[in-house]
Amino acid sequence: MTATPSHRGALVRLILASVGLPVVVIGLTGWFAMSYRLDVIALQTGAARNAFIESVEGHYLIGQAQHTAEAIDRYFIERIADARHWTSDPSVIYAVRSGGGEHPEIDRRVHDFILLSPDFAKVFITDIHGLNVASTDPTSNTLQSDEGWWRQAWRRGLHIGEVEYDDSAEVWSMALSLRIDDPDDGTPLGVFHAVLDLDVVQDIADRAEEALRDDGNVQIAERKGRLIAETKSGHAPERLMQEEVGIAGDVLTLALEGGEPAGLVSGDHVLTAFARTSGGALYDAISPDFAGFGWIVAVSEATNRMEDELAVLTQIERALKEWRLILAAVLAGIAVASVLLAALLAGRERSGEGGA
Repeated sequence: MTATPSHRGALVRLILASVGLPVVVIGLTGWFAMSYRLDVIALQTGAARNAFIESVEGHYLIGQAQHTAEAIDRYFIERIADARHWTSDPSVIYAVRSGGGEHPEIDRRVHDFILLSPDFAKVFITDIHGLNVASTDPTSNTLQSDEGWWRQAWRRGLHIGEVEYDDSAEVWSMALSLRIDDPDDGTPLGVFHAVLDLDVVQDIADRAEEALRDDGNVQIAERKGRLIAETKSGHAPERLMQEEVGIAGDVLTLALEGGEPAGLVSGDHVLTAFARTSGGALYDAISPDFAGFGWIVAVSEATNRMEDELAVLTQIERALKEWRLILAAVLAGIAVASVLLAALLAGRERSGEGGA
């Protein structure tokens, strides 16, 4: 008796249902189970990789940021100490005691000070009335007592100005003003005013960048986040002290609002460490009233440049992806083989029935 087409179709469906379907179901179940385990392993591997980056590389970057912030503090402490030393110089005391008039000797001494301390762009000294006594460069006016910096220095003993561009010296600078006191009885006699050339801050940033990889970047910003130095741009003038450029917002927020002296920010394939310059405690010996600069140092590197150090974890991640593909291919092969096997068995059944 010859099997009809409807009987042959039913037979094929039966074989597929009894042989192919269980194999496919079992295969898919196994694939999903193994795929899930691979996902878990991949997540754990990625987490281990990120933890390694943040704990090892992050710790290193934080150290570099702190070291740079300390270098900035040391620089300013040394310059304040230099200036304070000169406020007690006998020739300076004599000049401010005697008031206005010509003092060729003190002019020469002031120029010598600049030569000995090249970080100062210009210096001038006033008497008790705010009149210029000596200077390295001509000033726009001879009376300084109406200037805010003069009044602050006279009242508090020390005033440090904001970062600004000094047109006469043609440098980004910061003004440093100290009251000159009589060494005998402490009576105020005048004010010593110096302009610090902040190119040295950019030099500090450049030296810090040397300890980083080629893609490293060091930024130094004043307390409002405006850049004073940026190694990646070569300290491009158009990026310095601009409100719209500034240091990264998340770094600025953590540095100013987080209350931490140092920290780490992980971004899109970039790791950034920050540190703040010290507060007033460091400056107490020089000026108890000075609260510190509050500057921010940010040091960053691209995390994708750390793959050499993470070669083992990277190989594991790649192996997991390859095994997922191999597993999918094996399961697909099993499914195809099941269909072919069912078709083969159905064909043999038809042949047997046809010959009966």
